[in-house]
Amino acid sequence: MNRITDAYGKALLETGVPAKDVEKAAEVFSLCPQLADVLSNPVISQQEKDSVIEKLLPLSLHSFFKVVYRNGRALDITEIFRSYRSLNRRSVHCIKATVEYVTPLTEEQQARLIKLVQKKTGYEKVELSLVHKPELLGGFVLRTGDFRYDRSSLKAMSELKNTLMRREAGRITVKKNTSVRRIRATVEYVTPLTEEQKTRIIELVKKKTGFREVQLNLVENKNLIGGFVLRAGNLRYDRSAANEIKTLRKELMRR
Repeated sequence: MNRITDAYGKALLETGVPAKDVEKAAEVFSLCPQLADVLSNPVISQQEKDSVIEKLLPLSLHSFFKVVYRNGRALDITEIFRSYRSLNRRSVHCIKATVEYVTPLTEEQQARLIKLVQKKTGYEKVELSLVHKPELLGGFVLRTGDFRYDRSSLKAMSELKNTLMRREAGRITVKKNTSVRRIRATVEYVTPLTEEQKTRIIELVKKKTGFREVQLNLVENKNLIGGFVLRAGNLRYDRSAANEIKTLRKELMRR
């Protein structure tokens, strides 16, 4: 957002046009991306542009969008909608929070996340937006304003790799017979691991335990909800969604 689109967003809010009309117009522009190009095209006459607006958009918004395109701001319409929504939420003391997930969240989990956002931001109302993002592998990422709560399996694996590379943090001691060079590692999962993920985990276990060979045992465990749990000797790394929800519950109970 910038000052210009914020000004238009504020003007739209101050018109008192029903929010449902604004969202209907936003949907039209979303389904027809070329509409903004048409309204900004100098070759197309003003009469034709007015006709398009009157046919496609709610009556309550005709005047506003005619002013927008005549002022050369047709290509800023998406940003104007964004500014309007932000200002509208602020006016009713509401904040937007986005949750990226792999496994769909239950109503109870959504309610807990809303409560967390309320606690962290001070807003009474929270508009929760859910975005399916399989590349997270498991878990979820919550964003709202400057607050970011990343409990995805993707981040967990990145943290695991970084942890294992920090030698100064110390190594976990694993008792082993010097004649044995293999260790067994068990990974409990919800979403099956790719070959690349398996290879990465094996390399990490080697670095952490000192063993040259790793026998990887994969166990499906739907109770984890998402993410994974890695065990190898005294090494245990729990990045399951079940554990994250448990941690989240404890955090919410701390007043």
